[in-house]
Amino acid sequence: MSNFYTGALNKVTLATGDFTEVTNLGQANAVALDGRGSAYVTNLYGGTLFKVHLATGLSTAVADRLDYSAGVAVSADSKVIYVVSALGRLYQVDARSGLRTEVVAGLDDPWGLALDDVGNAYITSQNGYLDVVNLSTRRIERIATGTGDAYGVALDGAGFAYTSTFKNGSILRVNLANGQVTEAAAGLGNPTSVALSKEGDAYVANTHGILWKVEDVVGCQARVCSSS
Repeated sequence: MSNFYTGALNKVTLATGDFTEVTNLGQANAVALDGRGSAYVTNLYGGTLFKVHLATGLSTAVADRLDYSAGVAVSADSKVIYVVSALGRLYQVDARSGLRTEVVAGLDDPWGLALDDVGNAYITSQNGYLDVVNLSTRRIERIATGTGDAYGVALDGAGFAYTSTFKNGSILRVNLANGQVTEAAAGLGNPTSVALSKEGDAYVANTHGILWKVEDVVGCQARVCSSS
């Protein structure tokens, strides 16, 4: 869990709510885990992508010149890191060499980023859009509109995306097949990120320093879930 105002990357024990600071990176914006003991963290104004070894807190700069780096995601094999810039660009970064390559440009005020298992990147916009980028063909397609000032995004693997909207304090569910948008949860303050657990719960961090758990958000498609 990153804290933009303090620059801290925090580890939160979900069972107790206790948290410890892993490291401090200054203006830490988004974080993604590689499943191998490391986290990748973007620095918004510094434009730097960091790799953090979670056991020790040791951080190294992987790539720079990623101006206004917002969302970050790691490929399934952990060899490529994708970073979306609020200036409208999607980059891919080689995890070993740090080589930075522009995938697409011209995205509309992008912020959140998530990858699926078949080579697509899903990107939210603060202007209320959800776009998908085919990473092979680099084709951009608009999936949905009316998502508010969407920041974070997560995929459930069953045809739905979940976005966190900053001003409304809600989680929105997007049907990827038809673009239909429904509210999945509300009352979350000013959320900036969302993640889904294997059990179908949503974890949402907001700018007030609160980490919310919304139980069974993936399973309650017929109603608005409550936070806990």
